[in-house]
Amino acid sequence: MRIALVHSHFDNEKLQKVIGEMQTLGAPEIHAVWHPAYDHWVALEGCHRIRAAKELGLTPDIIEVEYGEEMASTVTGYDGDEDYPISEICDDSHNAVIIEFED
Repeated sequence: MRIALVHSHFDNEKLQKVIGEMQTLGAPEIHAVWHPAYDHWVALEGCHRIRAAKELGLTPDIIEVEYGEEMASTVTGYDGDEDYPISEICDDSHNAVIIEFED
């Protein structure tokens, strides 16, 4: 499974904190959109939780969000820098950092 991280923010101190939390909590649930053209999920939230899961050898559980013109801010947990239509975020996701997990 491949997950595109479309958020530009990253904080190593926060990542270390999230890794510690996930050692107890287990794999995260992530709201994401499947993009068949790029063969990856587009995460609308959780860039630190996805990186932490990779570090711990966990695979995130995906909560699928429908591709469309709805604004990303309507998705629970959306943590992007600005609000865009979900389709626009997804269509540009091939330029994002991609994290790969075992299926």
